[in-house]
Amino acid sequence: GWLRLQTLDSEPFVSLSESTEELSVIGMWGPHAREVLKRVTSDDLSDTGFPFMTARTIRVGGFAVFAQRVTYVGELGWELYVEPAWAGQVWDRLMAAGRDFGIAPGGYRVLDSLRMEKGYRYYGTDMGVLDTPFEAGLGFSVHRDKWPALERKVTRRLRTLAVGDELYIPIYGGEAVLSEGHVVGRLRSCAYGFTVNKNLAYTYLPVDLKPGAEVHVEVFGELVPATVMRDAVLAKEHATQQAS
Repeated sequence: GWLRLQTLDSEPFVSLSESTEELSVIGMWGPHAREVLKRVTSDDLSDTGFPFMTARTIRVGGFAVFAQRVTYVGELGWELYVEPAWAGQVWDRLMAAGRDFGIAPGGYRVLDSLRMEKGYRYYGTDMGVLDTPFEAGLGFSVHRDKWPALERKVTRRLRTLAVGDELYIPIYGGEAVLSEGHVVGRLRSCAYGFTVNKNLAYTYLPVDLKPGAEVHVEVFGELVPATVMRDAVLAKEHATQQAS
């Protein structure tokens, strides 16, 4: 609705239409994403020819594919939009091209596991209208011209927790976080990080609870130890979303 309102004053230059049934999307990310895609297209996929946060139409096996170089998992890759009638053939070509690299399909929920290892937030769960960018750890993305109008001093901060040990724990969001016997927050996003072998969760905590602090999470009536981690628990050398 909000998007439609914005187009009213922009006609005929901007229009909005429903295209859910007209397109299929395939997301492909990972350190070898460029090499895999190069095997099925002759288009320029280099860092200069196809920079991060750009989009254009390429050909994959003769099929027109609208490719966006974006990521929500913190790794190099593309979202590929294609007509549903061709999607299966594009998928098969990508899977065949990536076989040597160990390419594997993943369901939608794998996004949570990967994004949380890299510290990516999800609007609507990890932050909303009652949370400021500075509380969410996103102050770097706010233009300094807007800083005077915003409250930058915070008493709480979105933190990443490693809950329990390497064994999977059923946490879903909303669980209480306790420090010294007092509830200091509740879990937001939760996922198991298969790269780091940790149960990961986001929660807003008082600012004095910094990385390294120990807290507890109440899971089905049992207090489970948890450690406050840095925002991105996966080592920086793996952060390759803009790698050439």
